[in-house]
Amino acid sequence: MWKVAGIAMLLLGAAPVGSAQAPPTPVVVASPAQQPPTRVGTIFGQNAITSTQEGQKASAALTAKFAPKREEYNRRQTELQQLQDQLKKGQTTLSPEARDHLQQTIDVKSRELKRLGEDSQDALEQDEGAMMQQLSDKMLAVIRDYATRNGYAVIIDVSAPNGPVLWAAPSIDITNEIVKLYDKAHPVVSTPAAAAPAKK
Repeated sequence: MWKVAGIAMLLLGAAPVGSAQAPPTPVVVASPAQQPPTRVGTIFGQNAITSTQEGQKASAALTAKFAPKREEYNRRQTELQQLQDQLKKGQTTLSPEARDHLQQTIDVKSRELKRLGEDSQDALEQDEGAMMQQLSDKMLAVIRDYATRNGYAVIIDVSAPNGPVLWAAPSIDITNEIVKLYDKAHPVVSTPAAAAPAKK
């Protein structure tokens, strides 16, 4: 029983019971891991996300998804412009009734075009916000790991043009490093191209 207690006390730096030897003074050596982090880094967060392979793929998917709405908007805008030109040219040749009818048609189509643009923009912003939130959560994990391993005390997002950072040295910008690490952690599997038809 004494042996167990004695071993435990030796591990704690104390002399066993019955020994007159003074307890040794423990020597504490600070390891690099115990030193507080002091480095400061900056990142253009939004640019970093959209520069990743996943960000580029998601952005292309959004563009393709809303392409029909954009084409419809452009078509209706062209039709509206043609009606406006017709009204302008017919100021002296059209009857008052015809001018009034044409003006009413222009007003209706103008409201429809405005509504289409607003609805499409709202839907795009909603989908884009969801995409950015999903990617930013994964980006934040990459940033935390990078900062921990490299002794950073703080990483500041300087994306906002009117943010609190007035100036920062380019040498502390870690955007490119984070993009590379993100792509390495979340590689995008490219879709194989369709095989070319065999020549007869």
